[in-house]
Amino acid sequence: LFAVLISGACTPAAKPESFDPTQTVAEVEAAVWAFHAADTARSAEGVIALLWPEYTMLVDGNRLDYTQVAEGSREFIASLELFHTEWTDLQVIPLGPAAAVASFLFRDSIVTRGGELIRQTGTTTFVWERRDGEWRVLFGDADHTPVSGER
Repeated sequence: LFAVLISGACTPAAKPESFDPTQTVAEVEAAVWAFHAADTARSAEGVIALLWPEYTMLVDGNRLDYTQVAEGSREFIASLELFHTEWTDLQVIPLGPAAAVASFLFRDSIVTRGGELIRQTGTTTFVWERRDGEWRVLFGDADHTPVSGER
């Protein structure tokens, strides 16, 4: 038994994952633009696929869990006739080899199936986490403001 314990204690420690901040930024930027592509394609399933199951969100002061976001995304996408969003000023801050924060400004133009035009602008911040080589969002924050008082 003692020999087994000693042999386990002498096993080399796992090599820490290398960290290249430039690589992390490039990977997370690509993930952000994949999220944008799913959003603009009105693919709720594409958006949901980029969220970890533990995902939570703070949107306009309301906390939502993964299930609420998934259901809300499906309902929102189904309610749209047209959806256009522009994301600008993307900044990615790498926190390590498996974590990064991304933030950007957005400007949305939405026409609902009922014919309502909604124009809004705001900010979004995502906390991205990489697991087994795959980047997904763990937390999001978005705040919306009507453009020129329009709703």
